[in-house]
Amino acid sequence: MLKLLLFISFTIFTAQSLATDLYQLAVESANRPAEDKIADTRRQPEKVLRFFDIQPGQNVLDIFSGAGYYTELTSKIVGESGHIDAHNNNAYIRYIGEDKLLKRYRANRLANVSQLHQEANDLSLCTSCYDRVLMVLTFHDLFYVDKAQGWPKIDAPILMTKIKRALKPAGMVGIVDHIAPIGSGEQAGQTLHRIDSQLIKLHMQKWGFTLKEEAGFLKNPDDDGKHPMWDPSVKGKTSRAIMTFIKN
Repeated sequence: MLKLLLFISFTIFTAQSLATDLYQLAVESANRPAEDKIADTRRQPEKVLRFFDIQPGQNVLDIFSGAGYYTELTSKIVGESGHIDAHNNNAYIRYIGEDKLLKRYRANRLANVSQLHQEANDLSLCTSCYDRVLMVLTFHDLFYVDKAQGWPKIDAPILMTKIKRALKPAGMVGIVDHIAPIGSGEQAGQTLHRIDSQLIKLHMQKWGFTLKEEAGFLKNPDDDGKHPMWDPSVKGKTSRAIMTFIKN
């Protein structure tokens, strides 16, 4: 009996160690861009990806993936048996720079990643195909409009209906975003590029999702949320909400 208990304990310990290594190894990978590694301390990707429960073999959609910071880390974790669709719209591509994106993805560098370049309102997704959908620093963009820069008003309820349909039954949406003051409303997405974390929960519930879990390890008590996220006083140091949602 003692040998059996020791064997079970060792097996559990080994499984936990492997799970830990999964995220650690992705972050510590030698071939990651230097500028990505510089951002690790403030972004805490190891904790974020563990919180989102990214696992080998998963299919992932990274909405408004930007320059691909989390796309690359996720690709390392899901491995050859998994796949990531890295979404961007035209305005985001111009903002990031096509050269920067080419550098990330050139020569099939991330072989398990497909770039998905579509406007949010025209997004065409598969059905019941994603284990995870990532919305990292992008939920507030659902309420942002800049027609001059090619960013039209997004029909958020329709977009989230598409995302809900694209999730597998046990799939999750992982959200990280800059926190705006309580009661600041949707307009904070426009003026501050932030969002009230309570508003995230209310909207997600309205759109057919249930909060699974939230964590506070990305919060910064020195950030009151009243300055735009690009303001020098808070840039890179904003207090951030982090949550996971499952579909109803």
